[in-house]
Amino acid sequence: MDKIELAGFTAEQTESIREAARKYAERTTFTVEEATEKILDALNFISGAIRETFDKLTAVFRELAEELEPIDIEPRVRRRKRNRARAKIIEQRYRAEIRRVENTRIYRRIYKPP
Repeated sequence: MDKIELAGFTAEQTESIREAARKYAERTTFTVEEATEKILDALNFISGAIRETFDKLTAVFRELAEELEPIDIEPRVRRRKRNRARAKIIEQRYRAEIRRVENTRIYRRIYKPP
């Protein structure tokens, strides 16, 4: 009380300032508590809604994965690479067969002992 009086306020003014500060503090405390409750309620509602939405999305994605599983979609790049490798193997076989045929004599003389 002495510190406030030293600042130039009278005892009556000091008492009215204290009363106003007490009322303001009570209102602020009540408002803060009320605001805290409302914020927590809102957060609980939002988190519940987010959980429900997330669960629904998870279920939808699982159904999609189950439906798309038998289709077995292969990327275009992988399919082309596999086809090129298959064509290369077939080409190697044909070349080997052509070389084998070209190197053999059609009318080979059969050895007959004297």
